[in-house]
Amino acid sequence: MTDPDSALTQLNASERELLLLLGQGHTAKSIAALKDLSELAVNERFRTARRKTGIGSSREIARLLTAQENRDDISGVAEPAAPTPSLPRPGAPRRASPLRRWSLPMSAAAFLIASTILAQQTAVPPERPLPPAVVAMFTPPDPAPDIVALHAEIATGPADPEWSRATEAALSRIYQRAIDPSGALASLDTTCNASLCEVIGVSRAGLTDDQITALTTSVQGRETNEAITAMKLDNIVSGFHSTTEGGPADIAGTVVFAAYWRRAD
Repeated sequence: MTDPDSALTQLNASERELLLLLGQGHTAKSIAALKDLSELAVNERFRTARRKTGIGSSREIARLLTAQENRDDISGVAEPAAPTPSLPRPGAPRRASPLRRWSLPMSAAAFLIASTILAQQTAVPPERPLPPAVVAMFTPPDPAPDIVALHAEIATGPADPEWSRATEAALSRIYQRAIDPSGALASLDTTCNASLCEVIGVSRAGLTDDQITALTTSVQGRETNEAITAMKLDNIVSGFHSTTEGGPADIAGTVVFAAYWRRAD
């Protein structure tokens, strides 16, 4: 069995930071909002962390990591020694302990806690609104788009050759500019009809975990998204799939990504 502490040393600083946020109760969606990343990029780092550590649950990694951080915080800090109590003199009157004087039976303490919670729940809500990141934590995600239907729409949708050619070229430049510095891109296929664009990319084989993280971050980073939305395109869906653990022979050991953009005007 893999030693958890040893497995956690495989994580890089970015993965540890996101997993610690997960351990604090955040979701992938709220972490993405806090760290200015896409939710898919956050989930991809969680996937990489699971593969590095051999632990099948991101929340279990987060729990172990949080426990490790807590141990590190208190390492070497000893609790101050309690003073040795002096024994009462024979015949001296017994004095009640302050702790004993104020202690409550467990049932009474539980009643007070429950009463406090009930009072808070029935109080008038404060005027200050909840932060958007907190609301996002409890907002159900939108239903996943039908990727097969989107792909079919590319071929069957209305045509606008002039707009399509210009948009395909612009999208290709944006994605290549985002990925080329890492040298990770092997192929990029961009196709548009009059209202919808499909982008499918394949990385070169043999990328390291850090290179995979860099690729997913650059493709879904703020600069890339802002450049594309400036073209009056709205993102419908985008995602990644690692084939390092198998897959078709022609893309084995690579990362495949796809994105669909809808014309806004």
